[in-house]
Amino acid sequence: MEHSRPADSTPPAARELAEGDAARSDAIRAADRGTGGTSGTWNSTTLAALGALVVLWGVKLYSTWGAWGSLTVDCGHEMYVPAMLAQGKMLYRDVWFLYGPAAPYFNSYLFRLFGERLNVLYWAGSLSLLGTAIFLYLAGMRLSSWLAGWTTAAVLLLESFEPSIFCFPLPYSYSTVYACLVGCMFLWIVVGARARAGWGTMFAGGTAAAAALLLKPEFGMACYATLALWVAAQCFCSRSWRPAGVGAAASLPGVAACALVIRWMVSIAGPEFITQENIMSWPTSYFMRRYGKLWLATTGFTWSGQAIHDALFSAIPVAGAVTLVWAMLWWKKSDARSNVLRAILGLALLTLLLASHFYSLRTLEQTAREVLAAIFFPRDMVLIAAGAAPVAWWVFLRRRVEGGSPALALLLSYSILVAFRILTMMAASGYAIYYNGPVILSFLILAYMLIPRAGRSREFVFRGELAVSLGFLAAVFLLARVEESYAKHYVPLRTERGTILTSKQRAENYEAAIRFIKEKAAQGEPVLSVPEDTSLYFLAGTECPTRVFAFTPGVLAPGKMVDETIQQMEQKRVRYLIWSNRTYPEYQALVFGVDYDKRFGDYLKSHYHPIGRLLPEVPSMWEWTAVKWERRPEGEIRPEGQRESAAQAGR
Repeated sequence: MEHSRPADSTPPAARELAEGDAARSDAIRAADRGTGGTSGTWNSTTLAALGALVVLWGVKLYSTWGAWGSLTVDCGHEMYVPAMLAQGKMLYRDVWFLYGPAAPYFNSYLFRLFGERLNVLYWAGSLSLLGTAIFLYLAGMRLSSWLAGWTTAAVLLLESFEPSIFCFPLPYSYSTVYACLVGCMFLWIVVGARARAGWGTMFAGGTAAAAALLLKPEFGMACYATLALWVAAQCFCSRSWRPAGVGAAASLPGVAACALVIRWMVSIAGPEFITQENIMSWPTSYFMRRYGKLWLATTGFTWSGQAIHDALFSAIPVAGAVTLVWAMLWWKKSDARSNVLRAILGLALLTLLLASHFYSLRTLEQTAREVLAAIFFPRDMVLIAAGAAPVAWWVFLRRRVEGGSPALALLLSYSILVAFRILTMMAASGYAIYYNGPVILSFLILAYMLIPRAGRSREFVFRGELAVSLGFLAAVFLLARVEESYAKHYVPLRTERGTILTSKQRAENYEAAIRFIKEKAAQGEPVLSVPEDTSLYFLAGTECPTRVFAFTPGVLAPGKMVDETIQQMEQKRVRYLIWSNRTYPEYQALVFGVDYDKRFGDYLKSHYHPIGRLLPEVPSMWEWTAVKWERRPEGEIRPEGQRESAAQAGR
């Protein structure tokens, strides 16, 4: 496996990266303990930085307590499903679920230990966030840049307490939260290993990959793909296939555990039941065939002409900032003409940023937020990492040294693999927060490489890296202020299962809905909530009368699944419905029973009739409300397809 290597055959980009990396390593070795350098060793500075992360986590947790998640959207099934499992139900067979089994069963054990309360979920998500941030920090230290790791962790903490479904304490999916934690632990394991890793390290990596696969498949596949690259790098460096055998043996226990879990899932009612009537993201499921393209596009996994145009446009400010840094730090000329050119470059970049956001700028804070986001959070950050990964691998392979580490190349590779879903929509909020940690760490380390080191003091280098980090933190801090401000008028909704903050109008309607459900449950009358609002079952301490508890677009596959849901309603003699005004513009299917699930909607409208709103007040069209429906007497049941008017249905 020996290769000849001409001295001048390395591409310029790869040579520059190698030289920068070598200079950076020299600077690291020269740094004293306890100073502000980029060293990855434990000292008073790095310990204080770790403590600062814990303090930041505590402050954010306290200041936003309870103002997370959504009572209507997604978060309800994260409350309800573990509660049902804690009471002895079986996942998939008795309770529909759209992800892997690890997270709901883990949360069900927490409920058994600490009680079925919202606080249990709050702490589970919040502690997972803290663990994720710490592993990102430790990964940065293992990459010899505690500052990059600390900044990445701090960014994650700032962006993860939003009053929406995209948070960590009460997320749209604990499967994603736990997979994010395990994925960052896997990254920490991988980047800390030398090219020749031992069996124990490989076993730890393989076990983490298996756990991620059982939580959220895309995290698990990213881990296993990175694991394969890691093994391949070992084989290349050692000129032997032995590391492949070690890697396979070390990964075998995790693979066997996944196989056993999959076998159990299939044994419930066959593979079709799992892939077509539960796991919505399965490639051949009804949801993916009908709504998959729209769903992926909303998160950034699209490569249309418009997406390419937007990616190229968002890269312009980053390219301008890189050019300006090069002119300021690398351009050695300091005569009057050179200084004028530098000033022109700076003014041109500022003008470009202001012009590109002219129609959206209103205040100084908003201007700063937009400008900083354009430079430090470009939408195509994942694509930038994808462009750097081949160069990093080239440098590693060309500079093959006994015992060398492919850490940077593995970091870039994992970042791309795990964040493919946000390919063109990198952001510091929303869906991206669960995937952008490794990408931000990669981007920071690449940005640090722009700072010249030859002939510069370590103080100069550290100040440059600190300036980059402060830009990231400022951009996310300003955005977090806006996101968290939406909850400033929230009021507490107090229930037997705990307290959650929400809007005054929703809290009042939910109180009425919970009273209604509990009153009917006391009379032995089950109530079905459609199309969503699964949290009502949990907060009222009742059970959904059907296996499927949320009727969002694509959940009910036409045919058998609809028939079984109707049959379950008939068997349990469901007498009441709570029908909310929840709509789904993101799927281009606004109204349940009209734009999607028409057959099931026709059944409901033919067998039930509206009896009034939860509260007599008529809210605005943007506020949540719901109508109570009661089953018609047998002699008054209408043929399916004969619908109530929109006015009579109260929608």
